[in-house]
Amino acid sequence: MKLTLKIWRQAGPEAKGKIVTYPIDGIDGDMSFLEMMDILNENLINKGEVPVEFDHDCREGICGSCNMMINGQPHGAYVSVNTSGNTQDANSIPIEKAKADEAFHSATCIGCGACVAACKNASAMLFTSAKVSQYALLPQGEIEATDRVMNMVRQMDIEGFGNCTNTGACMLECPKGIKLENIARMNREYLKAEIIK
Repeated sequence: MKLTLKIWRQAGPEAKGKIVTYPIDGIDGDMSFLEMMDILNENLINKGEVPVEFDHDCREGICGSCNMMINGQPHGAYVSVNTSGNTQDANSIPIEKAKADEAFHSATCIGCGACVAACKNASAMLFTSAKVSQYALLPQGEIEATDRVMNMVRQMDIEGFGNCTNTGACMLECPKGIKLENIARMNREYLKAEIIK
């Protein structure tokens, strides 16, 4: 597959930047965003050009989208309760195939921030909802469902992200095809949590 990438480039944090267009060939539909960037960088290096690097401040969680991808995880994107031992083993709990498939698809989110970059509101709701959904759909995640959604939405607000206005740009840019239905599920989970608390 051939793609044309438009990437913001600047020499450093204080340097003036600009959008640079890169044609790229040999992209597989199953590649992640980061794998695609590896191919682009290999092409640039072979031409003697400077490869695309993510800003170091971004890697440290200082920029907005990375901050949520890094700091959002500890606020509920996991199951902390012991699901083994004397209780029923988690792997032996029957789960409807449709729910298991949805949970698995939500879990494929790689936290790349493409959804935030594509959103006119700089919303991180697609990422956050994928993390909430992957556990909300499974019985193992039900125990902490209320705290999870409340904590993750609170963290998203603390990081200063905008709200979703359902333009769908995030879903179109997502390299893993995370669906907007996750945002609706997260909103339902949040409303339920507000009523319970």
